[in-house]
Amino acid sequence: MFATSHSTSRLAAFTFAVLMAVAVNGGMLVKFDSVATAAALAQSTQAPRVAVLETVTIVGQRI
Repeated sequence: MFATSHSTSRLAAFTFAVLMAVAVNGGMLVKFDSVATAAALAQSTQAPRVAVLETVTIVGQRI
């Protein structure tokens, strides 16, 4: 009887740990997605070009 209850409690603990990991990671992914969506919307309302930089050419001796 003890062996059965021990394995049952281990299974319940493992199931609880998996559910908590899925809940926490899923919540973080949902929050990350909402922040990324909000940032994309905020950037789309800004001017497309803030500054235009000139092309830089680097001249050096190859060894």
